[in-house]
Amino acid sequence: MKLMDHLEVTYTDSGRDFATACLWCGSEDKLSVSKEEGNIFQCWRCKQTGNALSYMREWYAQLPELTMPQAKTLCNKKKGVSPSALRLEGIRCNGYYWFPVKNTKGDIIALHKYNPSDNIVYSSPKPWSCTVLGMSALGKSDELWIAEGHWDYLVMRQLLSSIPKPPNLLGTCGSGLSGSSLHLLENKNVVLLFDNDEAGRSGVQSVARRAKASGHNVQSLKFLDWSRVNIPGHLEVPDKFDIRDLHNTLGTP
Repeated sequence: MKLMDHLEVTYTDSGRDFATACLWCGSEDKLSVSKEEGNIFQCWRCKQTGNALSYMREWYAQLPELTMPQAKTLCNKKKGVSPSALRLEGIRCNGYYWFPVKNTKGDIIALHKYNPSDNIVYSSPKPWSCTVLGMSALGKSDELWIAEGHWDYLVMRQLLSSIPKPPNLLGTCGSGLSGSSLHLLENKNVVLLFDNDEAGRSGVQSVARRAKASGHNVQSLKFLDWSRVNIPGHLEVPDKFDIRDLHNTLGTP
């Protein structure tokens, strides 16, 4: 029941399965969740059935909409991120901030949880874990920018929303791109906007190497060369500097 733990849903172990409250009819301990792979569930009262994925989608749908005070609290903590970017991304809050991660069809396939207390973003567990943001917003542009991390992605999402014919944008949850996501680079001119640190540099090399080995037809692959960026008051770009830092320092990346 890793998903339930991720969502912090209360459940009991009844031996052959788990029991929890039904999201659909509200009945206590009437939703029976199988311990077998796939975690098929059924409510013994309203007869609603599904699996972990459908449960996660309904759980997110019942979260309260993000309020402006909640948005401002997060934006004050993550300088450079705007409330409008949070709204564009569909982020909701119940104490934690929840990022709905969608596939290219617009269906939620993962939920990421940001805990303000420890400043960590947690991904929903397998088998529906996904570490790529922005797939549902991909358009027809042959240019694809990839930002590293949730906050750089949100900054770029806001900036690009105000220009005509913007490039496509994805966000990685870490300095890399999973093998299952390499097809998103097909026929694209790719620009990697990874951080100015060892992980970011290694991530650039990893994506380039695996994209070439995968056989996907990537038109071009470029990256942000931090050694050529000038920061006022610095002889060189500070270590671990990222797109959000650049935006906050210069006003634009």
